[in-house]
Amino acid sequence: MQQQFDVIIVGGGILGWSTAYHLHMRGITDIAVIDVTPPAEATTGAGAGFVGTWAAGFGPATWGEEELAIEQYSLEFYRALGQRHAIQLRTNGNLFVARTAHGYNTWIAPMLKHRLTPAGTQALSAGELVEMSNGCLAHTEVYGAVYHPHGIQIHTTPTLKAMVHEATHGGVTSIVGELVTSIDMRHGVVTGVTTNTGAHYASERVVLACGAWSNHLIGQVSATLPLYRLVATRVISPSCGIPSTLPTLMIPEMGAWIREHQGGLMWGTGDGYAPLHNLPTEAKPGTRPHHPELLNQLTATVGESLQRLFPAADISVAEWTQGMPVYTVDRRFCAGAVAGAPGLWAVTGDNEAGVTHAPGLGRMMADLVIEGSSDWVNDQAFALNRFGARYDNEPAVAAAMPPRR
Repeated sequence: MQQQFDVIIVGGGILGWSTAYHLHMRGITDIAVIDVTPPAEATTGAGAGFVGTWAAGFGPATWGEEELAIEQYSLEFYRALGQRHAIQLRTNGNLFVARTAHGYNTWIAPMLKHRLTPAGTQALSAGELVEMSNGCLAHTEVYGAVYHPHGIQIHTTPTLKAMVHEATHGGVTSIVGELVTSIDMRHGVVTGVTTNTGAHYASERVVLACGAWSNHLIGQVSATLPLYRLVATRVISPSCGIPSTLPTLMIPEMGAWIREHQGGLMWGTGDGYAPLHNLPTEAKPGTRPHHPELLNQLTATVGESLQRLFPAADISVAEWTQGMPVYTVDRRFCAGAVAGAPGLWAVTGDNEAGVTHAPGLGRMMADLVIEGSSDWVNDQAFALNRFGARYDNEPAVAAAMPPRR
């Protein structure tokens, strides 16, 4: 017998469960979230878990008031969730660090005058920066920084599991072990989904939150979205006395992010990234990629510089993992109705900031599914049909993407 739901969400990552969570908050209780693997076993679980107001001068130049509103909501959401669950919430703020005068003047100083700069933002000298790190940073390896005090750090796996716990205890159904293989349509209208087991789940409202695999399903009913998929490597060092009070460090000169994790360093740079289309294999839906050559490339390129920055730290690799962030041609999220398929929505294109924006995007998606629009953020900024030109392959998307600030 076919099961019937008010809403079906395809994809059990943080975007999918945030959408389910907020639909439930709006009074829809008969929701199914379908994924082939348990929560946090794909890209969400590989997330670094630092959250901030990136639209205030650090994110892509295309980001503005809409992204900032989503970021501010998400910060409030995680702070509240951290009061109810052990998600390793830390309110340490975010440091945007320069290692040279050129780096400071090019990337860091302009953040102080950005029109969206949050209250409490301050510039730090090299000495103040070393002091804020409890002496972990080498004075000779830093020039200065800008500090955003409202940034937080969470652990993505327990955070997602906390959201799942609250949603399922509220009546949301989690279906694990089944891969959605097709969108069911009748007379041009969505009627549900079919999985690899042959099961049919009926609903007149389906939300695709499939991350790197979104176009596998969207392509069945509409033109594919201009998405660019990357494999990104994250490294954790052994516990070596890094204080839990360390803010997240963003270092544009290195293309690096660094944060504390269980007394060690969690870090990554673009040197550990590669376009998915350049790699010999693609991870199966719901899993993480595994390309040791990217880890080797990352540590060989950045290890010496990182050791100079943290001279007393053990920066050897205790563990590592990889995820598949998805970029869009204009670096803004894709969230909205799928054209030509009434009853179908999609949320994808995390632009490597899915954890930061997931609660806000989930709130917006709930508005779109229930009301057709959102009254607190301009949802048209993220509409799926906003792309005027065709991008026939992922290299074309990459070539058209705007640079960072």
